[in-house]
Amino acid sequence: MSIVKKICLFVLLAFLGVAVSAKDNPDLPEIDSINYYFTLIKESKSDYEKQELNNYLISYLREFLLTASSFNADYNDVKNLSVLKSDDGKLRVYTWNLNFQDGSFKYFGFLQYKDNKGISLNFLEDKKYKTDVSIRLYQTCNEWYGALYYEIITKKWNSYTYYTLIGWDGADFLINRKIVEVLYFDRRNTPVFGKKIFKLNRTNTGRLVFEYADRATMILRFNKQKDMIVMDHLAPSESKYLNMFQFYGPDFSYDAFIYRGGKWILQQDINPDEAINFKRNSKVNSLKRRGVSRSF
Repeated sequence: MSIVKKICLFVLLAFLGVAVSAKDNPDLPEIDSINYYFTLIKESKSDYEKQELNNYLISYLREFLLTASSFNADYNDVKNLSVLKSDDGKLRVYTWNLNFQDGSFKYFGFLQYKDNKGISLNFLEDKKYKTDVSIRLYQTCNEWYGALYYEIITKKWNSYTYYTLIGWDGADFLINRKIVEVLYFDRRNTPVFGKKIFKLNRTNTGRLVFEYADRATMILRFNKQKDMIVMDHLAPSESKYLNMFQFYGPDFSYDAFIYRGGKWILQQDINPDEAINFKRNSKVNSLKRRGVSRSF
């Protein structure tokens, strides 16, 4: 079926969905429509068609997410979309990706922020996709690093609230990436990424990027009970593969970041019981079940 026919069919189904179910649940037609877009994208075999469908999805989401009802809507039935809500109830983060034929991924998303004035919406588009990542800071929505976020940690320090985001990037056929970065909103409610509050020995950085072999799995989770971000320590399978990240994987030791004095401070070689013996985040497991990714 061509993309034009699919879109026409979608419009018809969306209209019928509104007519049938709007009386019972005002959110259901929109959620069904969003889910249908993702289904079309997933089933598409053409990169061009995926991008065209994704453009329609972005437009539809942008319109819906500006409505008050969208902020408390239940997105659990939407596959391939990650939706995170902050503990303070002010922020929702929506992220998803396109998987292309060459094994690469491109990421998209929205930041939905609620304050006394109402809801503000910021669009996110992956700007690192097939570019030199070393030349950009990726601190604004227009310069977004791009990832599928699967955990959000809310911390307050002085007059600001910092949202620590943990995400995954499929990168390519050889490597995966996991990312940890901090988002906050300035006094004009403008989102800012990459606040330098990660302390590694004497160095402060605003974003942590871990690269490892595509066939490997890396633990990178928030341990709420211990109030720490725990992670596998990555190392090459042999010393000759130093800095060749397609050969990196866990070495069965663990590191952590502890939040103290407004900073995440690196603590190396922590007790394995602290790293892995804790209750799994049910929201992360839900994202896995819904097919967002199985690499969390």
